[in-house]
Amino acid sequence: MKEDFMSVVDYSISVLKRIDKELKLAEDISLLKNVSIIGMKLDLLDDSILNALSQSLRTSDALFLYDGIMVMVLFGTSKEGAISLANQLKEFFGEDTVYTVMTYPEDGTDTQELINNFRIMLKLKLNVDFYRL
Repeated sequence: MKEDFMSVVDYSISVLKRIDKELKLAEDISLLKNVSIIGMKLDLLDDSILNALSQSLRTSDALFLYDGIMVMVLFGTSKEGAISLANQLKEFFGEDTVYTVMTYPEDGTDTQELINNFRIMLKLKLNVDFYRL
């Protein structure tokens, strides 16, 4: 599953780079600039909540679960948009819910750097060793 996560992040960044290269748009379209990752530690997750979450995502987004950690990859979502979504989820799941958000290219200029920084923040904020999952 971890390989799937890494592949989705890599593919999302590759698509953004290709769109930027091929279209050479004069205007700044933020949708074509960012990939955000949310990592959220959840104590209780049932199938109905997961189904509702996965059905509410866009087809370009992805949802992964790793031992109580929910990871969302959000194509074309700015850091502010990802933080807003994470805060809405935090409100739904409860105030003690902890999360971290990383965004390409702000927090990593390529897939490896973004994922490494995401792993570091998961360890610092959620006390989760993403390397072992």
